[in-house]
Amino acid sequence: MTQKALYLSHFTPSMMQPETLQQMLVQRQPLIDACYDDIVHSVTTRAKHHYLFVGPRGIGKTHLISLLHHRLSTSKEIRERGLIAWMREEEWGVTSFFELVLRILRMLDQQAPGLDIAARTAALYELTLKQAEVQGTSLLQEVLADKTLVVLLENLDDLFDQLGDAGQRQFRAFIQNHPQLVLVATTPALFAGVSLQKSPFYGFFDIQALKAFSLEDVVDLLQKIAVERGDSALADFIETQEGRARIRAVHHLAEGNPRIYVIFAQFLSREALDELVQAVMHTLDELTPYYQARMKELSGQQRKIVEYLVSYRGAAPVKQIAKACFITHQTCSGQLKQLREKRYVRSIEEGRESYYELTEPLMRLCMEVKQQRGEPIGLFVEILRIWYTEAELYRWLNEDGTKGRIEEQYVRRALDLIKESEGMDPVLSAQFEEISRCAAAKNIEQLERIQDEILSTTPVGLASRRMRAVVVLGMSIANPSLESKIRAELDDIAEKLSDANAELGSRLSRSNAIALYVGHLLATFGLIKLDETKADLAVFNLTKQLLKFPSHAAVALLRAIAITVDSETPRAFIRKIFETLDDPSMERSASKFVQILKRVTRAASQWKDTGDEKHLLALPREERSLVLTLQHE
Repeated sequence: MTQKALYLSHFTPSMMQPETLQQMLVQRQPLIDACYDDIVHSVTTRAKHHYLFVGPRGIGKTHLISLLHHRLSTSKEIRERGLIAWMREEEWGVTSFFELVLRILRMLDQQAPGLDIAARTAALYELTLKQAEVQGTSLLQEVLADKTLVVLLENLDDLFDQLGDAGQRQFRAFIQNHPQLVLVATTPALFAGVSLQKSPFYGFFDIQALKAFSLEDVVDLLQKIAVERGDSALADFIETQEGRARIRAVHHLAEGNPRIYVIFAQFLSREALDELVQAVMHTLDELTPYYQARMKELSGQQRKIVEYLVSYRGAAPVKQIAKACFITHQTCSGQLKQLREKRYVRSIEEGRESYYELTEPLMRLCMEVKQQRGEPIGLFVEILRIWYTEAELYRWLNEDGTKGRIEEQYVRRALDLIKESEGMDPVLSAQFEEISRCAAAKNIEQLERIQDEILSTTPVGLASRRMRAVVVLGMSIANPSLESKIRAELDDIAEKLSDANAELGSRLSRSNAIALYVGHLLATFGLIKLDETKADLAVFNLTKQLLKFPSHAAVALLRAIAITVDSETPRAFIRKIFETLDDPSMERSASKFVQILKRVTRAASQWKDTGDEKHLLALPREERSLVLTLQHE
């Protein structure tokens, strides 16, 4: 394939070729097909269907409207029996129903100059406002005659805010009395004009909430862009495990917002680094006034909450947000409820706890720019770190003309992150999150796919490579088919697991001990099953860590044994662990651990056999409460 230029507008999809719009359409083909069919049905029959697409900035509303406009414009039924008026995002200054009628007439004049609408509206300016309103609506009816008008309205919330209650009621009454209008509108969030029962347009629209892109959608979009651009190297790379892993990590950061991917997709080659940061900054400059205006609409407490979530970069519980903002839990809950209704935040329920995060990632980016005062934007530094190799970034720095460019500080910061990468590699972190989601959803096919992806990629940083060894070996216990793939790097994985077991103590606490112990136990079981000799050092290092919280370790061992399919591997581990406990340096702690292990195992076994919790009464309180957690397994 020969690479070709591909124009992808960040803000104005209507400027793009219809063919490109169709090529870039991801996820929403069924939605646009259904909407198109309903509009054609509305134009050709007495029934009328009205749509409202809801979604945050950058989710793809204008893309949808632009493509819909193209399909309607080329429809034989619409040309014969309908007219189209596209009220675009920039249709400001409509403060009354009469002005809305004038704008619609102006749009129709551009579409059908033969109707001589401009000359016929000129006389309206010589009349009083009331007379002009009557004459204007009559003129609209004359122009329509027996046709149906399809009105495409972007940012309906802004339009309704300008119309006010009186203008909205007039608009609704006109549609009711003259059922020749079909509305297809967009809005960043639901608003009072359509959500309150007393509002004129309550229950009027078929409301469609646009979903954020899933990982599969993002892969599909980037593949389409690569094909459209004629970039065979990029298309091939996206198909690899490494390419998919990097896309997953970028997706984890961008939170499914299509606009971020459209910007990012144009700069996937190292050579395009020259333009990436400038394009990002232009995008954020365009969006910042909008988000600043939205912040001004909030109360002081609500602004504090939003600012905290911007800096926190994740979902936080109410208690944490309230503490950070110096407000009571009750007040914080009330403010978060209002912010959720206004679509500033969304909530995630986990058990009895509610976690809150910002709805729009672009809002976080715009606010970060203001807060960081010239410092590199964290999200795009992370994207550079994920997408480009260390060698590619260094090659870019060494090219002529890169010195002093704004991109230089981004590239250097990304390289610093790679060098400093003591924490979790973002690619690996995104893979772990996907594993948790697939396991919770019992999506075995996707789970096996992400397991293969982890085996095919090598994370950046020693800590991440050690954690990968723990996860890879633990996965092999539940999925023996992975064993043959692991053997190719078994020496390195065994070494990394031994190191991971040795440093486990630095991360242990009473609250996380069982979860961490189970993970490392399963990984060690996996290594024993693959090569019992190579597991000796890993077992020794883990045994020392088990002695830190012996009660938690005993319960964790019972959990790990219950998860393991075969019985020989746990037996081999227990045999090795008792051999390790004979080490004189562990004598005192070992004796205590053995007593606890025997006591907990006996009580848990009797409880399991009889179902009677009285067998647990012989255990100390902490051990009893820990054993009771096994009933949820």
